[in-house]
Amino acid sequence: MKIGIFSDTHLGFGNDERNQEAFDRFNESIKMFHDLKVDYILHAGDLFDHAVPSQEVWHKTFSCFNKNTGDFSILKKFGFNKDVVDVKVQGIPIIAIHGTHEFRGKDFTNAFDILEEANALCHIHLGYVKLEKNNEIVFIHGMSGVPEKHAKLLLEKYSPKAISGATNIILFHQSFKEFLPFDDDSIASLSLNDLPVGFDLIINGHLHWKDEQNIEGRRFLLTGSTIFTQMKNLESEKEKGIFVFDTSSKNLEFIPFKNQRKLFYQKFSFKDVLPDEVKIKVESKIKEILTENFKIKPLIRFKLTGTLKKGFSQKDIKLDLPLEKAIFSISKEFSIQDFKKKIDSLKSLQNEKKGIIELGIEILEKNVDEAKLGNFNTRQIFSLLAENEIEKAENSLLNEKN
Repeated sequence: MKIGIFSDTHLGFGNDERNQEAFDRFNESIKMFHDLKVDYILHAGDLFDHAVPSQEVWHKTFSCFNKNTGDFSILKKFGFNKDVVDVKVQGIPIIAIHGTHEFRGKDFTNAFDILEEANALCHIHLGYVKLEKNNEIVFIHGMSGVPEKHAKLLLEKYSPKAISGATNIILFHQSFKEFLPFDDDSIASLSLNDLPVGFDLIINGHLHWKDEQNIEGRRFLLTGSTIFTQMKNLESEKEKGIFVFDTSSKNLEFIPFKNQRKLFYQKFSFKDVLPDEVKIKVESKIKEILTENFKIKPLIRFKLTGTLKKGFSQKDIKLDLPLEKAIFSISKEFSIQDFKKKIDSLKSLQNEKKGIIELGIEILEKNVDEAKLGNFNTRQIFSLLAENEIEKAENSLLNEKN
């Protein structure tokens, strides 16, 4: 059995030319799956970019699914409570989990439920689907995307088990600590070690760069997205495309899209410079990148950090961007010298272990002295202000003045 795999198509993303690109990539993926004669297609979440798509996005989405032509199939879907539902799907059957972008509370209809009702796909969450071809049986398990803080607890409750005598594949749409590009465990509750064992392939969407890992008996595939949305550095190093998994040989093949939009990501660090110096260096790099001829407009993502000379702010950096040749994302994170001194002063106060209350009272006393308001109970006024007792503070000030 041949299984096609893709994820994070983000239909409805953006309001520029990349909005159409999301739909074009979805259509291209479906055509590739048909050309490769896959038996089933798996989607690992974030089909849409918004939980409640607009009418225009729905119209284009159904146009995409209508290109998945073919006969109807009946899939048996087993829920968390072991209830069984027959799901009718047209064309090459698509089995999908919803992602974090489609996540809605239990009392609200999910966009994937609408697509299932329209026979466009089979939506699974905390359950599995049984696939059969000739004498082969494959089970597709899935846990749809949920808020990260709930993911580990929900996985423990779900506790999926591979079914013996068959090929077992499981879909997820979560962050994993090992794949985060920065040291911040608080935004991911799951680790690869939390994943179940015994599955032939574990597929995860959500993170937009592709990767494959084999860790202690767990074959883990990060599908990546079909388009760029966040312009992460890791994405600039990886091609985008689809995967095909052969359930007999267990071979997993990546097939890139024919025309790739390129992403250029670079971080510049400056120290005590003039705005014109930043402008010259950045525009020189842009000119260097654009010497190459691109079939599709490239994405250029620059992060500018550091410090400017005294008297200047990042607003003084005026860049001339050739918008007709590329799509730009420029972030400026400059520290102004005077502001840096204030930060250093605060750090010094922190090192002296001066409490925030005492610091606030000192600031208030200083302002009172500068305003020549006379003597009054500064601590009392500060306490009232801290507790949002504005009226009492005003009365206290009036009483002391009188």
